[in-house]
Amino acid sequence: MIHDPLLQYEQIKHTHINKKSLKTQIFRLLKILTIYFALTGTIFTILMGLLNFSAYSAVVTNWVNPDLLLNQQSDIEWALTSSNMAVHAAETIDSRDSLEAVTQKVALTDPDIVYARSYESDRLLSGVPRTSLSANFEVTPYENRIIIPRLGKNIPLVDVEHDSDAKYSEMHNVFMEELKKWVVRYPGTARPGEVGNAFIFGHSSNYPWIPSEYNDVFALIDTLENGDEVIVYYNQQKYVYRITDRAIVEPGDTEVLAARDPEKKEISLMTCWPVGTALERYIIFGELVEKN
Repeated sequence: MIHDPLLQYEQIKHTHINKKSLKTQIFRLLKILTIYFALTGTIFTILMGLLNFSAYSAVVTNWVNPDLLLNQQSDIEWALTSSNMAVHAAETIDSRDSLEAVTQKVALTDPDIVYARSYESDRLLSGVPRTSLSANFEVTPYENRIIIPRLGKNIPLVDVEHDSDAKYSEMHNVFMEELKKWVVRYPGTARPGEVGNAFIFGHSSNYPWIPSEYNDVFALIDTLENGDEVIVYYNQQKYVYRITDRAIVEPGDTEVLAARDPEKKEISLMTCWPVGTALERYIIFGELVEKN
């Protein structure tokens, strides 16, 4: 066998070129993939931001200015407190008294008021002694509502009736329509104030082209803390629940519909999680502490 140094050199050179070309191709491929994923990620982020602008803006606003939620909480608590009215009863006016009898009693001390065309509230009963006793009344909304002071939310609540033979797709469509107008108590779960679990769900985000003021009603549900209150007005009764726990579960996990303690009166608030997706479900649990 004849040794050819020139041929050996050409083979070594060719192998080196091939290795260099392979490295160049790998580098170019990595560069293309990097650009592709960066561009795809940017487009995806922009689209997610646009599609869930309302929900994400609420999250960002809470992160930048947490005092805003505290102010909303104060407004809600003030509204709840101011709904209590003290009513004083006059002991000398009987419900059976005629208009003439009342007129005579007032005329004894302030005759001018009997002939006046307009009356001031302070003068109207100026001659009528009043008892020191008072009755406290709380104004409750006619419709069912759920109030979350920490989030500054006051949301209408609806029950959805269903047929036991209804298909999932039909129920899903019903739920989507109802969630445009309020949050929903899942059919078959306990009613507020009853023993069991009152399971209530609402949106954390939704498509921007679907008009509704409740598209992101539960977007900040993860900011609730144990001890926070959830107030439910249901059938003209007021129920106060205190948050005790939270969980993240897979979609379709029906075990969360049942009460964790069959002896307690509980509430659960559920929404899709993370915000802008439907990958999981975020649930807040609470127990009844007060009924009015």
